Amino acid sequence: MAKLLIAVVHAEDAGALRDALRNAELRITEMPSRGGFLQAGSMMVFIGLEDDQLGLAMRLIEENCRSRTHRVVEPMGGMKATWLPTEVTQGGATVFVLPLDEIRRI
Repeated sequence: MAKLLIAVVHAEDAGALRDALRNAELRITEMPSRGGFLQAGSMMVFIGLEDDQLGLAMRLIEENCRSRTHRVVEPMGGMKATWLPTEVTQGGATVFVLPLDEIRRI
């Protein structure tokens, strides 16, 4: 069964991941996004895959995306937030894998 893989990756990892996926001859679509606690830049990568390609795609994501720790030096948005952590981990990748009835390339 075909799959739709959606990976949300840190903007700093997007270029290396894009190159790795394309070098593996996987067809991708990218869309810039922003979110999370720090409203950091990220990239959403959409890949239509067959079952036998899923392992390769996941391995490339794991090899090219990493987590980072950022220090939060002042409250965001002017709010009093002494309860907030001073270090926040972000990055890596969040991956969604959805079943598809078919992939049709026109």
